[in-house]
Amino acid sequence: MNTPPREPWLDRSLALLDQSAESLDAATLSRLNRARQAALVQPTLRHWRVGLALAGTAALALMIGIGHRALAPATRMPPEHVTGQATALDVLADDDGLELSEDLDFYAWFDAEQDDVDG
Repeated sequence: MNTPPREPWLDRSLALLDQSAESLDAATLSRLNRARQAALVQPTLRHWRVGLALAGTAALALMIGIGHRALAPATRMPPEHVTGQATALDVLADDDGLELSEDLDFYAWFDAEQDDVDG
């Protein structure tokens, strides 16, 4: 795999950083190591806290939604009660529905005749 060429300032910066790290005493190196270890452990605890907070919020929102829906009045009515007519599913489920569907031309003509008489 091809890697892009490094910038000259980056090489100089890395060399200076390595040089300064080699001149540190043991106490400073130990303190840096402890700080690094603490930084690596702390985000995992923070992630757990954030995850638990998000899970609790989602559970609360779900409970509120379910409670709201359970308390809301049932306003939906099946189409047959609204229009007073049978639905297509009722016609297909009925044994006579198959016979009625064979004479669709007749029913179309009859409907057109009714419109002429009414209007």
